[in-house]
Amino acid sequence: MFEVDPKMDKIVGRVVADMAAMGVAEKRGYVDERVGKEYWNLITPGAFERGVVVIAVLGYPERAGVWSYTLLGQGRVDESSMEAYFREFGKHDIGLVAIDPNVFGPDMEGETFVYQLDRVVADIGADQRLGFIGFSMGGKILVDYLGQRSGVRDRTAGLVLIDPTLPHRLDLANIRRLLDNDTLLIASEGEVCSPGEIASALLGIDKISFGGIHGEMPGKALGEIVRFYEERGGRKPPACAGG
Repeated sequence: MFEVDPKMDKIVGRVVADMAAMGVAEKRGYVDERVGKEYWNLITPGAFERGVVVIAVLGYPERAGVWSYTLLGQGRVDESSMEAYFREFGKHDIGLVAIDPNVFGPDMEGETFVYQLDRVVADIGADQRLGFIGFSMGGKILVDYLGQRSGVRDRTAGLVLIDPTLPHRLDLANIRRLLDNDTLLIASEGEVCSPGEIASALLGIDKISFGGIHGEMPGKALGEIVRFYEERGGRKPPACAGG
């Protein structure tokens, strides 16, 4: 079981500070009313004013701002950073919100994941469309969450699952249409029985595979994910003059 890692938290703090200094992302503060403690989510500037707002749900025990502690432990900070996501989503006028459910300690049970999801959804106007990105355990959280929240599901423009770690027993009836029509599944290729390959069989949907390890998948899939949300309300950035 993971515990709070001060070294990783320090690296994440630097990554988030760098993104804020560049104007790529900013913190949006909340109070967890269950415990009376403050926390923040990381968002693109003006995220809640966009027509489509995508909520990114990371795995366990990562903090908002990075995808993979495995990559951080290997010194591959740039590959783990979410900077490219915030930069690209901002260019395409798509709001991006990364929740931070492991802020008070690793949340293996998923209760803080769901609490923070509900708080963010409540901040998004009823006339706006929702999107979701779930990586690793975050994919499992979203499959369960959308299956139980009909009001959220009805507003969902798309769901992206990146190498999700799913249980073998799933109730998919409520999200069958979403899975069949508006879900993008990313799988790691080269690992024996990768989470994404298993998810493809469990969910009954096709996958797009990339070579590499689990933690590399968000970075490798960024182009596909941006295109997916472009088709669901995003905007192509203007071409450079004289290009």
